[in-house]
Amino acid sequence: MFVNELVHTWQSYLDTIDDWTFLTSDCVPKDTHCGLIYELQNPIHRQNESFAIADMRNLSYAEPHFDREIEVYFVLQGRGLVVVGDKQNDVEKGSVIVIPPNTAHFTIPEENLVLAVVNTPPFKPENYVPLSESDKSVKFDKDFFCTLLEQRSIYAQKPGWHRISDLEIRGAQDLERSSS
Repeated sequence: MFVNELVHTWQSYLDTIDDWTFLTSDCVPKDTHCGLIYELQNPIHRQNESFAIADMRNLSYAEPHFDREIEVYFVLQGRGLVVVGDKQNDVEKGSVIVIPPNTAHFTIPEENLVLAVVNTPPFKPENYVPLSESDKSVKFDKDFFCTLLEQRSIYAQKPGWHRISDLEIRGAQDLERSSS
């Protein structure tokens, strides 16, 4: 019930916004592993919720992670794939994705993807936990993640890139050991 009300209230507000860039015009974004993040004041003054815009237009993928709070994505423009646990969600403008706390998720933008993001309780950086290995407790499967990137030709889009699982997920020490 609470989540339905949250989604309905925020969707009603976001439906009044013709151009999301208007919301971000006075804000300096943070360059993160989830794209450019504009942390904004809560424009509808709801208690215990934070609001941000995630600009993923120049991102190949958002790093797998989980948050300790509920996170809701509202697609403002573009399209892509949002994976929550083991569920794949193709999204486009108007889509809404609710991510339960302590559940792995990642995004593969496909076409100019921009999200409005609401967290409750409000987002805290220390509650953001990146994932680099499979973790059943938060429903993250590293092999599934790497397979999706390969299927979506993420590697082919970046000259000089190799398998993500070999370079970025395992880290430099594992890479050195595997190439010896």
